[in-house]
Amino acid sequence: MIYSLSLVAATALITFFIMRWHRSPMRLSRPQTGEEKEAGRAKAIGEQLDDARDRLSDAASEGNKVALAKAVKAALWVTEARLNFAVPELLEIMQLWPGLAKLPEWEPPEGVTNIDGLDDAKSPWAAWRWNDIDWRVEAEWRPSILPDEAGIEIGTCKVLVDRELVLDMTISSKDLHVMWIDALRVGPWVSELLAFTGARRSDAQALSSEKSARQYQDRADKIHWS
Repeated sequence: MIYSLSLVAATALITFFIMRWHRSPMRLSRPQTGEEKEAGRAKAIGEQLDDARDRLSDAASEGNKVALAKAVKAALWVTEARLNFAVPELLEIMQLWPGLAKLPEWEPPEGVTNIDGLDDAKSPWAAWRWNDIDWRVEAEWRPSILPDEAGIEIGTCKVLVDRELVLDMTISSKDLHVMWIDALRVGPWVSELLAFTGARRSDAQALSSEKSARQYQDRADKIHWS
């Protein structure tokens, strides 16, 4: 009897220390890979939306629960496709194009026409025609109302393809994580937009490098040794 009690006590003690070791922040761990970080971000999104679902009253209809479940799935898909990064990045580039189009020395990329938009900090938008498709990306930024997110803005970003709304997402300015999805229509436009964004990123980097090289050369030309 005494031996059995001692065994139970020893087992409980060992279990306690194992659980404490697993939870300890001092435990050494290997650096996370990019895939693991993305999985963690996606899990955080799911937990955030799960919390919203849990806050529903007991009288919530089954339809509301189904709608929340669909929103969770859509948020995870958008995050995996990295549209929460691509769309704001593309808008940041494209909203400058109407101003650039007024410069005689500037030319848009081949195949891009009907450029329009507004370079605005709170309500930017951009529209253009490319690959026989009319594109429009717009955003609306506003301060977060959550007390623990002071100074952080929440943005509603929309993508329209041939005047049809294909994406309406709410993201945080802090790390661009997806907070909510109001509309999502998956189609070929996703890969086309990602490819277009990648090309514009390369254009912007090349232009920046060319500008830097020109500035360095101008400075070098002003240096004369006697």
